[in-house]
Amino acid sequence: MDLRKLVALIKMGRPFVVVAGLIAYTLGLSMAYYQLQTLEPTKAFMGLLIMVSAIFMAHYANEYADVDTDSLTRRTWFSGGSGVLPSGIIPRSWALRAAVLLALLSVILTVSSFFAGILPIQGVFIVALGMLGGWFYSMPPLRLERTAGGELDNALLGGFLMPLIAYVPQVGHVDLKAVLILTPIFLAVMVNLLAVHWADRKADAVVGKNTLVVHLGKRTRIVHAVLTAFIYLSSAFLIVVIPWQVILAIFLTLPLAFWAVSNFEKGPMSSSFLMAAVMIFLSVAFFIF
Repeated sequence: MDLRKLVALIKMGRPFVVVAGLIAYTLGLSMAYYQLQTLEPTKAFMGLLIMVSAIFMAHYANEYADVDTDSLTRRTWFSGGSGVLPSGIIPRSWALRAAVLLALLSVILTVSSFFAGILPIQGVFIVALGMLGGWFYSMPPLRLERTAGGELDNALLGGFLMPLIAYVPQVGHVDLKAVLILTPIFLAVMVNLLAVHWADRKADAVVGKNTLVVHLGKRTRIVHAVLTAFIYLSSAFLIVVIPWQVILAIFLTLPLAFWAVSNFEKGPMSSSFLMAAVMIFLSVAFFIF
């Protein structure tokens, strides 16, 4: 394999987008630290390996499945795929092979971590749900991204499962408190996805990819604004489970929320920054307070 093809193969995994997963994982660790006041490095490292391999699996599967719409849309840092397969640098089959290999790696890491006592049984179920959601987001027979359920699937992955794969190995179980805390994060991920898919809506419609954004049409902007407001409304109710200082950290991102709503039609960047900021500010607050 020459260097040009190797670089293209790596680019196809969209490493830049993995940063959002790392931020979500850090949030899960911060939630565990807030509860336990300590973290076990081995569990944190293995959970991270499992999550990253599963994310790359989903990315390569998505590149394989989306070559039709990615050939038509305008690519940005946050939408439109990597652009590798439409360029013809490497064959489409490489994406599928990479996805399968990464799925096998994720399974091996998960099973070995379970038998080593690093990953509890609830963690195994979370990984399994995440891998199924990531695979069938793009791949048949479900191909959720081509239905109105795709955004929901993706938001559940990024808003709940990614932080929980960091949280559960440390704490040992999923609890209602963690789910409540992650609800604003789920909403922030949905807000980001609406903006990302809005940028791809025309190409998606042409190839018959009936995403939620395609179904909603111009109403997407209203839904985007409402969900953005609910990030903060749901955060206010968290006063029953976390200190007000932590909730205040979320409200410090309000200027970004106004930017995201007002710039919705100009591209997904502002909504992506809002999602990242809510996660980062909440993480820092958990580590401090």
